[in-house]
Amino acid sequence: MDRIIVNEESRVMRAIARKALTNNWIPVALGVFLYDVMIGIIPDFMNNFISIGTISQYNEVVGQNVKVSYLAGFYQMFFTGVFAVGMCSFLIAFFRKKDINPGYVFNGFEYYFKCFGLSVMVALFTFFWSLLLIVPGIIAAFRYSQAFYILADDSSKGIMQCIAESKYMMYGNKAKLFCLDISYIGWMILGAIPLGLVSNKDIISSDVISFALSVIATAFYCVAVAYLKTGQTVMYDMMTGNLKSKPTFNEADHYFVSGSDENKDNSGQGQF
Repeated sequence: MDRIIVNEESRVMRAIARKALTNNWIPVALGVFLYDVMIGIIPDFMNNFISIGTISQYNEVVGQNVKVSYLAGFYQMFFTGVFAVGMCSFLIAFFRKKDINPGYVFNGFEYYFKCFGLSVMVALFTFFWSLLLIVPGIIAAFRYSQAFYILADDSSKGIMQCIAESKYMMYGNKAKLFCLDISYIGWMILGAIPLGLVSNKDIISSDVISFALSVIATAFYCVAVAYLKTGQTVMYDMMTGNLKSKPTFNEADHYFVSGSDENKDNSGQGQF
């Protein structure tokens, strides 16, 4: 594969993401919410309401005892990777084909062991780099960030091939992805405010009420996450060459997603 260095500004990628999300905000957010249910809400439920495998430990940060669920930990260890690949599959299908099917979040189960192995290897590589200093760990996280997209895009690829291609693809693009992510910080903070309020034990002491309200707040937060993840998918398609710039850039009509027949050019490649 050829390495493509993305030179477009973050605002351009966000504009492409917004255009793709036009009339699709709610269905895409629902897909993201389903993903969050599987990797966040279910483990949180286990942690708060299932006593099996749960212990209480003192947390110096919050200054009180907190529940630690080994059951939730094992769940996340064995299923985070498969849902991460499934989420990428959902985003790719939406962005390229306008095929919005939340069921794609479960696509990773078709090649579960490969997803699990990829998740383990990415976590190990990131952890080993983090042993040096925090900054190398963060850089490593960006270096391997595209591995799940790559596997979702082509499930025939091996674990180490996905990692190697992500490393190759991100050479020269890590800072660009970092800047893109940072550009969403206002949206993420705004979306997280309701979630932070309902999770505050000083405001809501009941675990049941707090959990129920946090599920509702998470649904609103997923709108911001959908915007972020669509932007990340835009950059992935730029790096893979599925999305290419037109000779003259016009922000009013700035992209074409491969698979959309009405905008295909002679080469059949995506443009923006």
